[in-house]
Amino acid sequence: MNQAEGNRSFPILPLAVAAVLGIVLLLGILWLGRPEAERAAPRVPAKLPPLTDEAARYAEKNIVLGPVAISRWLNFLGQEVTYVDGSVQNTGPRRVVALELTLEFHDLFGQVVLRETVRAVGEAPGKPRARLSPPLLPNETRPYRVPFEHIPAEWNRGAPHIRVTGLLLQ
Repeated sequence: MNQAEGNRSFPILPLAVAAVLGIVLLLGILWLGRPEAERAAPRVPAKLPPLTDEAARYAEKNIVLGPVAISRWLNFLGQEVTYVDGSVQNTGPRRVVALELTLEFHDLFGQVVLRETVRAVGEAPGKPRARLSPPLLPNETRPYRVPFEHIPAEWNRGAPHIRVTGLLLQ
């Protein structure tokens, strides 16, 4: 046996440096590979607070609700689903991080038979993170769709009354 063979040790330092660099590279790839919506959409509370005076003025002046279309379809179980399709436009100078709309369906006498609040912009409670709605930028218009599995029979079949009930600006 030769003395050079006995003194050789395992090169730990170069392997440790390579392992650390590999981990840093992997973390960088995972960080940069996240979906754009996840990076761009700030965290939004599950329930938006009531409209402040400033938010109410901004909504009244700068949030434009487009025309509403109602369609009905049978799902695969044979149940009828009613869809309300509309659009929301931000004509103001600020980004809308979250926007909640309240839809009210009325009967023939004008009484509310169904009231539903939905998140048209922003992270909705229970919504998968992969399907986030990024902030609504100035001068941007975005469609929304709200499904209803059951609307009371007393509904007058007219378009619901829609109003902004929650708004978070940036």
